[in-house]
Amino acid sequence: MTLFDVQNIGFSQNGKVIVEDVSLTIEKGSITGFLGRSGCGKTSLIKLISGILVPTSGKSLFEGNDIQLMNKEKNLDFRRRCSFIFQDAALWANQDISQNLNLPLKIHYPKMPPEQMKDEIAQVCEKVNFNRPLSLRPADLSAGEQKKVAFARAMLTKPEILFLDEVTAALDIASSDLIMGLLKEFVDAGNTIVYVSHNNDFIKNFQGTLHIIEDGKLQTTRKAVRTDIDKLMDKIDGEDGEKQ
Repeated sequence: MTLFDVQNIGFSQNGKVIVEDVSLTIEKGSITGFLGRSGCGKTSLIKLISGILVPTSGKSLFEGNDIQLMNKEKNLDFRRRCSFIFQDAALWANQDISQNLNLPLKIHYPKMPPEQMKDEIAQVCEKVNFNRPLSLRPADLSAGEQKKVAFARAMLTKPEILFLDEVTAALDIASSDLIMGLLKEFVDAGNTIVYVSHNNDFIKNFQGTLHIIEDGKLQTTRKAVRTDIDKLMDKIDGEDGEKQ
């Protein structure tokens, strides 16, 4: 079953083309990775696919519906089923961790009793091994702790699709392994992952279909095997170094 049908999507800002004429599909239960040098447009592309960015050309369809034309009810259901974990965690700086975690539950499950909300939050915090006081603010946490909270927040709505932008960035080895283990469980349950990553180990574990992006354009699509990943990433990193 096709979840996303991306049709000639593009995005320009201040006269600069960021993403240009990309078309692809993403199937239910699949793993899709976007690779490329820094600044190639891959993060902007997954934001366009997920509807976070409004395209300046083309469109992204979710189950046949243009995301940008969804009514309030359909869009709310889409947002419940689809979570995005940003590279910088994107927590609300003026709210404590408890408030950050309560927000998606209040939006998507407004009738949920406060005690149940508290229990749901406690469960996701335990899963990501976050045991610091929820009264702290994001600024009181390390970058890795913020990423754990962002992952916990994304999982609270029990999504079917996860968009991941460098999800293991800022995590130590143990935390990275923990998150990858949770993601494997997520995929094994029939759910869908769309990601951007520079982490070779992550890509080896979640290879799926790999799209290579260059200068905002889709250049190559391939089904990679573990033995190809290091060579592929060396090529991308080499190109990155040459253009810096």
